[in-house]
Amino acid sequence: MKPVEILGIAVALGVDCLAISAGIGASAPRRTLMVLIGLLFGLFQFGMALGGMVGGAALESLLSSPVRLAPPILIAAIGVLMITKGLKGAEPSLKLVGVIAAIAVAVGTSLDALGVGVALGLVNIVSVWSAVTIGLVAAGMSAVGFAGGRVLARYTGVAEDIGGGFLILLAILMFLSLR
Repeated sequence: MKPVEILGIAVALGVDCLAISAGIGASAPRRTLMVLIGLLFGLFQFGMALGGMVGGAALESLLSSPVRLAPPILIAAIGVLMITKGLKGAEPSLKLVGVIAAIAVAVGTSLDALGVGVALGLVNIVSVWSAVTIGLVAAGMSAVGFAGGRVLARYTGVAEDIGGGFLILLAILMFLSLR
């Protein structure tokens, strides 16, 4: 997979982190909490993406023939779910108290990274560097979200929709490349 494609996936997955960080940043939390959440977002995005890749590759090797349509369909489904969540107006929690809540939010935002990782693994793309890129982009987008929290908090629903749209576009491009 080309670096620009991995970067596109990382940005699409990081939009959740950006949106949630913007919402949390609007409540002016302590700097240590913002750093902790940003690190957790990056760590869980990395871990879930890599775990998904390994799991997807294991699933693919168990199948008698490669399932070529599964990755684009799975990535498109994740994109649709992100847009649906954004249209429902899901608001990020602004009252995080402690490490347990921060971990819960990090796990929740990285579930889509797990799904994308599985999709990549199904086509034998297992790359630690890709997972590292996903994690670093998530942490970076979290920092941007915290920094611009007051301004970006108004647009969290839109950010979710944009991330979902990018995943759907990526799925379409993946599907077209199968021919």
